[in-house]
Amino acid sequence: MPASVEGPISTLASVLPTKALVVGLAVGVIAMVVYYMSPLHLTILLKAAIDYAWEAYIEAHEMGLVSDNETETLHLLQLQVFAINEETLRNSLSWWAALHDFRRGRTFVLLRCICEVRTFETHMKILKESHLRVESNLNPRAVFLRRRGVGAGGSHSRRLA
Repeated sequence: MPASVEGPISTLASVLPTKALVVGLAVGVIAMVVYYMSPLHLTILLKAAIDYAWEAYIEAHEMGLVSDNETETLHLLQLQVFAINEETLRNSLSWWAALHDFRRGRTFVLLRCICEVRTFETHMKILKESHLRVESNLNPRAVFLRRRGVGAGGSHSRRLA
């Protein structure tokens, strides 16, 4: 740390009582936890997770790996995400409703839904990876290049030396 910054920090630390510093740090940590665990912040993460799951589903569907059961699961997850998103946004309009939402355990509902969506996304990726591994007509180097969008005929294809 530069000497110019250490001077004011050490002076401030010696002037402030230790208890005040501890209380200030505790308040800062609690504020960070409340922000990152707030339903509105978790809703943003949930929407990003469902988008990634949708992309993984599309890739698996294009490869012909998706069954009707997975399609139904994605549909139910999307309906659940849309309902949770709508209710969370509605409650975020009022501080009292948002606080009541937080106290009611909405955070845990959102965390559970994020976990379900990420589990679905992981399942789609496992289907895709196992299909690529089982393909017998491609050598390992071709699979490596295909996963990175460098495959044959693409605009990114490179000549192998």
